Amino acid sequence: MDYRGVLDYIEAYWPHVIKEQAADDGPLIGLPRPFAAPSHEPIFHEQFYWDSYFISLGLIDTDLEYLVVDMAENMFYLLERFGIIPNANRFYFLSRSQPPILTSMLKLALEVKRRRGDDDLEVTAERWWSLAEREYREVWMGESFPHVRQVFRGLSRYFDANYLNDLIACESGWDHSTRCRGDWLSHLPIDLNAMLYRYETDFAERAKQRSNDAAAEHWQSVAARRSRVAGELCWDESQDFFFDFDFVSGHIEPTVSLAGFYPLWAGMVSEARAARLVERWLPKLRFPGGMVTSLSSQETKQWAYPNGWAPLQWIVAEGLERYGFKGEAQEIRRLWCDTCAQAFGRTGVLHEKYNVVDPSQPPEPGLYGTIEGFGWTNGVFVDFAKKLV
Repeated sequence: MDYRGVLDYIEAYWPHVIKEQAADDGPLIGLPRPFAAPSHEPIFHEQFYWDSYFISLGLIDTDLEYLVVDMAENMFYLLERFGIIPNANRFYFLSRSQPPILTSMLKLALEVKRRRGDDDLEVTAERWWSLAEREYREVWMGESFPHVRQVFRGLSRYFDANYLNDLIACESGWDHSTRCRGDWLSHLPIDLNAMLYRYETDFAERAKQRSNDAAAEHWQSVAARRSRVAGELCWDESQDFFFDFDFVSGHIEPTVSLAGFYPLWAGMVSEARAARLVERWLPKLRFPGGMVTSLSSQETKQWAYPNGWAPLQWIVAEGLERYGFKGEAQEIRRLWCDTCAQAFGRTGVLHEKYNVVDPSQPPEPGLYGTIEGFGWTNGVFVDFAKKLV
C-alpha cells in the first residue's frame, strides 16, 4: 500500500501542534523549551510524558528533530522542579506520572545531539542520566508518600497521591481498561515492571560505557532480580503468558492484554518463554487491523477490545523483532499502517485509536471520544513506514 499521502499529512500536521508555554499560567506549568502536543484539539494541548517518546520517533530525521531534545529537556526540567514528571504539564497532574520511558527518551535525544555535533553532549548526558536515576529511585521505587509504588518483593505498582484507582489508571496510560478489575492499588502491573527492568539494564549499559564495572554489576544484579521475581509472580506456566499480579490476594489477574508483551520489548524473558508466548498468543491477539489491546471489552473502556493503540503496536513489534520474530514484527507494522492509511482515505485525518478487529467500524470511544491528530499515531506510523521499506 502507498503511504505517501499519510506521510505528507503527518509532515504538514506537526506545525499545528508545536506549542510553547514559557511561564506558569493558571493550571498550566511553564516549560523552558517548545514541544509537540498530541493534538490540535484543546484536550491535548500539553506535553504528555509517555506520548513524548512516541511523538519523537516521528520527528527523527526531519527539520523538527530539535524538538526531540527540547521535549527531553522539558521532562528533566519538570523532574528537577517537582521531583516527578507529571502526566502532563498541568499542576493538577502532579499527583501522578505516566508509564516510565525516560531512559528510552534520553537515549533518543542524546543520539540527536550527537548527530548535530552539540558541544555539551557529555555534560548533558551526565546530568540526564543522574536525573533518570533519581526518577527511578524516588518515584518508581518509592516506598513512602507521595510515591508509594514499591510495595511487594521489590516490584512496583502504578500510583496516584490521591489513592484513587481511576487516577492511577491514568498513570498507567491505559485510561481506561479492563485490566486489574479497576483495582490498580492492589496490582503489580507487568508492563510497569518490564519498563523498570529496561531502566535497570539501561543504567547497566551506561555504567559499562563509562568503565564503571562495579555499577554495571550492581544494575545487572538488580535487573536480574526483577526479572526473576516478575517471572515467579506474573508468568502463568499453564497459559504461557504474563499477567498483572494481585499482591493482596496472591493471584494473577487473568485479563489477557498486550501488557503481557512488554517483557519481550524489555528483554527480560527467556527465549524459550518468549517463543511459547508468541506461538500461543500472537494469533489470538492479532486481528486484520493490528494487535488488539485486550481480549476483554467493556463499555467506556477504550484500552480494551476492539481497540488498537499506536504505542502498543510499537512495543509488540519491537519485542517480536528483539527475539528474532522479524517477519511477525513486520506483519504487525504493515497491518497497523494499512489500518491508518485506509482510515485516512475515508476521513482525511489520523486518530488516537482504531478498531483493529473490524477496521471499517469506529473504535470504542471511551469517556472522551476519538481525538484527531494524533501525536503517537503519527510518530509510530512514520517509524513503521521507514522499517517497512
